[in-house]
Amino acid sequence: MNIKKSILIGSLPFDNEKEAMKMSLDILGDSLISLPDGEIGEKTDEYPTGTRAAWIMTAINRCKLDSERWRVIKKRGNVAESGYPADYKDVEQLKPLVSPKEISNYINFGYDEYFSTSYPIFKELKEKYKNSKVKFTLGVPTGLGITFATMNPITSLRYSEVFNGRIAKEVNNAILKADDDLLVQIEIPGELKMATLLPSLIIGLSTRGIFSLIRRFDTNVEIGLHICLGDLNNIALIKAKNLKKLVRFTNHIIKHWPSGYKLNYIHIPLAEAKKPPTTNADFYQPLKDIKLPPGVTFVAGFAHEGNTDEDNVKIYNTIQSLREDDVAISHSCGLGRRNREEATNALKTLKYIVEN
Repeated sequence: MNIKKSILIGSLPFDNEKEAMKMSLDILGDSLISLPDGEIGEKTDEYPTGTRAAWIMTAINRCKLDSERWRVIKKRGNVAESGYPADYKDVEQLKPLVSPKEISNYINFGYDEYFSTSYPIFKELKEKYKNSKVKFTLGVPTGLGITFATMNPITSLRYSEVFNGRIAKEVNNAILKADDDLLVQIEIPGELKMATLLPSLIIGLSTRGIFSLIRRFDTNVEIGLHICLGDLNNIALIKAKNLKKLVRFTNHIIKHWPSGYKLNYIHIPLAEAKKPPTTNADFYQPLKDIKLPPGVTFVAGFAHEGNTDEDNVKIYNTIQSLREDDVAISHSCGLGRRNREEATNALKTLKYIVEN
C-alpha cells in the first residue's frame, strides 16, 4: 500500500494533550510527519473545551489579565459554548497603557511552557508507536496575528514587533530543550487577510512580520507555514472565490524566504472551516503555479468529513496531477472547533485519503 504523508495543524477537541496525540497516532499511524499536542490546556467552567483551544484568544486573554498595562476598550460580544467569541466581530479590543518598549517586559504567551509539558509525552508516544520520522509541532502566531485581532490598525503595527520578540524568545527556549524532532509552525491568517486586501505591487507589506519573526529564531529549527483562512467556531475569516491571491501570496513568501532557515512544509488551506471544499477541478488549477524549492513539502489542506471519501480522493488526485512533487494531506485548520465525534470522523477521513 502506498501511504501518503499527512500532518495535523493544531487544536484537537479531546480530553487532554496526551489523548490528542495518542488518538492521532492510533488513527494516522506512520503517515504522520508532523504532530501537534492538540492545544487544549485546562478545561474550566469558562472555557469547557480548554484554555488553549482558540490560540489567538489564549494570547489575548493573557494580555487582558494584566489590567495595569492593558485596558479593554470594547468588551467581548456574544460568546459561544466554547467560551470564546461567537464571531470575529465579538472579539474584545485592547488598548496598551504603556509603550512597546516597556510592555515587552510583561508579555508572556507560554509557548515554551506548553512545549515543556507536552514534548516529553510526545517522545514517549513516538517511541511507543515507532514512528521515527514524526516531528513535534509547536504552533505559534506572528506578533501581528495577535495584535491585528485585538487592536486598531495603527496600534497593531506599533506593538507587533514587540510581540514577535516575545514569541521568538519562547520558541528559542523550546529549541534549547528539544532534540532534532521539533518543528515550529507559524500560523498566518492575519497576514493572508491583509494580502487579499492589498494590490499585488505592495503585497510584501503583509509578509514583513512573518520574516521578522523567523529571523529571530535559532537557525537549527525547521519551520512549517500554516497559511490559514481563519477558523473561529467553525467560521472562516477569509472567503476565497478563487486561489489566485493565495498562490501569489505563497510564491511571494517562497521568493523572499530568509537565507539560512529551513522550510519543511507549506500548508495551503482549501476548505473554509465547516464548508467542505469544492470538487470542481478547475478551482484547483492555480496550485500548479506554486513554486517550491527542493525538499519543501506541499501540504494540501482539503480533507473534510463533509465530503464523501470518494470526493476527497478525487480532490487529492486532481491536486496531485497538478504538482510534480508528492502532495501531503491535511485538514484546512485545526479541529478544535469541532466536537469530539466530528473531529474523530475528520481524522478517519484523513486516514482514508492517505491510504487510497
